[in-house]
Amino acid sequence: MRILVLVRKDLLRAWRDRRAFVVNLLLPLLLTFIMGLSFGGGIFGKSGISVIPLVAVGEDVPSALRDRLAEQLAETDFFALEWADSTEARRRVTRGEAAAAVVLPPGAVGDYFRGEELRIDVWKDPGRPLKAGIVEQVLQRALRQVQAGEAGYRALWPDDEESMPPGAEEDTWSDLFAGDMNTVWKRWRRVGGEGGFTEVGEWFLARMDHQVALSDAMAESRLDLAVTDAAATPDVAESREINLFSYFLPGFSVFFLMFGVAASARDLHRERAAGTLQRQLLAPLGTNHIMTAKWLSSVVQGAAQMLVLLVAGAVLFRVDLGPDSWSLLTLVVLTATAAASFFMMLAVVTPNEKVMDNVSTTVVLVAAMVGGNFVPVDAMPAWITYVGRWVFNYWSNSGFSLVMVRGESLAHDLQPAVVLAAMTVGYGLLALAFTAWQRRRGGLL
Repeated sequence: MRILVLVRKDLLRAWRDRRAFVVNLLLPLLLTFIMGLSFGGGIFGKSGISVIPLVAVGEDVPSALRDRLAEQLAETDFFALEWADSTEARRRVTRGEAAAAVVLPPGAVGDYFRGEELRIDVWKDPGRPLKAGIVEQVLQRALRQVQAGEAGYRALWPDDEESMPPGAEEDTWSDLFAGDMNTVWKRWRRVGGEGGFTEVGEWFLARMDHQVALSDAMAESRLDLAVTDAAATPDVAESREINLFSYFLPGFSVFFLMFGVAASARDLHRERAAGTLQRQLLAPLGTNHIMTAKWLSSVVQGAAQMLVLLVAGAVLFRVDLGPDSWSLLTLVVLTATAAASFFMMLAVVTPNEKVMDNVSTTVVLVAAMVGGNFVPVDAMPAWITYVGRWVFNYWSNSGFSLVMVRGESLAHDLQPAVVLAAMTVGYGLLALAFTAWQRRRGGLL
């Protein structure tokens, strides 16, 4: 009962401290909201990487082909294509309005159908190396596929290398492709059509028949590559959609929790400076009662802070909180208990609040770097992973990755929970041992 009274006193004081409330809860909530918007998803749109803006230059490309290509790229949800002249395209890339510009030379369509050499230029925005690199890789892969198809075409139908009918040189490709597909089809098939369209249509359609035959042959795959997650059944892997924010929200939450719990642990120094701790020690209370009460208040504040951030991510950005609630709650509580034990130990061994503030900030930043708060645990180098195993947040991030990213119950792998529980007990015993040693020396008074 005495411990609960002390816990209530600490929680009430923390609640009345508006500055601490803003720093420990409202500020992390705001930062989480901003980071969630950068990933998208939830009620703010589709999750994933933001759309890559592209500009294409092709003065003589028929408008029907332009519109169709823009629509197909927009349907992928990865690219947003706009057509412009070369001056406007370069301006957009240099000003950062487009990740890259794809520049087709004049007469590109005619050169392609005549089998002549064609060079495509790509202007990349150096300020967007990731998105510009994606564009470059996609184009290189597409060109390799086209080159493979052209090689197969020439091997099967070498006679198609003959020159185009005379009418094609007189008419522009915009005229050939003007209108919808029904109009184009009738123009090419019209007997005695104007401007040699009939001959051009027959020439073009004969080669399109060959292209379709080659495409059908290449579509028949003799080799197939099936990639599945070995840790999940195919049914689970197919039915579960991964939100990119699920990889980063747990790390952000643990990172903010460490700062919040460290601030709560510094309350020991504030009470010592104000004389409140000395009066408690003179009361019929044991040192262990006081330390346990402060530990419990830190656990409650840290767990509440983390639950608010995770629930906000689930509501606003539809982050998957795992297959069951007990796995998530267990990890949240164990993370809070391990953090509270660690920073209580740090508060006991530091001489005053200023030193505690500097040391705790340094410890949080270093632990966050090696423990997977900035980079997912699975993506870290092996040597950093080895170092990170010695800090509690590494095991917290591993557990949240298991539950929220892979969608598995904590019962599938109890190691993160067991290690967090062991660190809670170990740090807590060290904190009590240092406290008893300091009281014998009079260091707490």
